[in-house]
Amino acid sequence: MNPFSMEDRVAVVTGGATGIGLAIARALANAGALVVLSSRSRETGEEAAHALCGEGLSASFAPCDVSVPGEVAAMAAAVAKEHGRLDAMVTCAGRLIVKPALEFTAGELDELLGVHVRGAFSCAQEAARAMIGRGGGKILFVTSFLAERAVPNQAPYIAAKGAVVAMTRALAVEWAPHNIQVNALGPQLTRTPLTEGLYADPQKMEAVLARTPAGRAGEPGDVAGAAVFLCSPASDYLTGQHIIVDGGRSAGG
Repeated sequence: MNPFSMEDRVAVVTGGATGIGLAIARALANAGALVVLSSRSRETGEEAAHALCGEGLSASFAPCDVSVPGEVAAMAAAVAKEHGRLDAMVTCAGRLIVKPALEFTAGELDELLGVHVRGAFSCAQEAARAMIGRGGGKILFVTSFLAERAVPNQAPYIAAKGAVVAMTRALAVEWAPHNIQVNALGPQLTRTPLTEGLYADPQKMEAVLARTPAGRAGEPGDVAGAAVFLCSPASDYLTGQHIIVDGGRSAGG
């Protein structure tokens, strides 16, 4: 048996309609999974699922704003009703607000924490409820290498990602007896619709590339292979880890 195979497994990817989430969903589907793309935008999500199906892959769409707990529960119930199981939950939904710390409003802080922390936790809860009693499963949080590093003007985002890394370790320990592996992937700056504004700043990009031994910024596909590993049987003895995908940036200082 191929330990990286996702055959006969159901995987949900939140934020799965674009960027890193879509790249992960495509990779999981290519590994054999039936993927459920989840997104706030029905139009974008349905288009993405249709595109994957057009590639001969198994994909469907379930609308969900992860910052609304009731919507997460409804999405999980829909997946259970349609597929009868959930083997992997990948949380990739995100928001990014870049501004000096003194300019953030309470509402903006709540927005970032609501998506990245409360949303991820709600998804993990629903996934664990589906997995306990069925022999286990995989939960993968997509975080950021900024959970381990710091840059100016992103304090709430960095705090949220750091919280998710701590949550990864806590849930990994708590749910290990149920054979649920909980891990996190931390990409560095990766070209997605969320980060286009940063790519438009030549000085910022020059600074990023100067500190990246690989000599380039990340692409969504760079994260996908690691995600397949962490959602497949190949990672059954790996849990509670935060794996950085950054072209060597954190190793080089």
